[in-house]
Amino acid sequence: MMIFAVFGIKEYVLLALALVLVLFAIFSVFLFFRKKILQRFALLRYFYPVVRKTAVYYDYYLINKLEIQLGTNDSLFVDHMLFGNKYIYVINDYLFKGVLTGNRQDSKWILKDKKGQEIMVDSPLLKNKLLVEKLSLRTSIDHEKFIAITLVSKDTKITDLDVNDSSNFVIDTRDFMKLILKIEGRDISPFIPDDLLQRVHEFDRLNLRKKRGQKWRKNR
Repeated sequence: MMIFAVFGIKEYVLLALALVLVLFAIFSVFLFFRKKILQRFALLRYFYPVVRKTAVYYDYYLINKLEIQLGTNDSLFVDHMLFGNKYIYVINDYLFKGVLTGNRQDSKWILKDKKGQEIMVDSPLLKNKLLVEKLSLRTSIDHEKFIAITLVSKDTKITDLDVNDSSNFVIDTRDFMKLILKIEGRDISPFIPDDLLQRVHEFDRLNLRKKRGQKWRKNR
């Protein structure tokens, strides 16, 4: 009775609605950060160890989380850049869950989840192709020295995909090291070690993440 006497029924209802909205906002923020945390955990669990293992085992340079400015309001992002003896590998991670299908020339692919629902996703193959073209222009490195790799987790079924060519691949994490070894086994001349190191330093200098105070792991 005291509450009604002080506020009145209308004010009480408004207060209750305000509390509901506040609780809803808090819950929404929780779900947002929960999703981000789970995505971060998944990336750490699925992709980083795979790429890092290859870098350490074969003594390759590695830069994670590369961001390079192209213009005033344009940047490109690379999850991992692995510097082999013969090629520079531009690697981006995709946490798809389900069956992924598409054609090499299609801008959109289909991802079918366990419930059979289909969603359209941007072709990672074309995105990586464009990424390599921009990197080549930005650094004046011949685009033929880059290998684009779309890395997906074992939760992604890609057995129906037939899109890979000699320089652009979509592969499961379980096949990553085998692919690198196969490509590095091609009959071409390797980088001159000093030239390769110079390229690594060049990308390191261009990396905006480093300028922002985020020091990412690099192995040799």
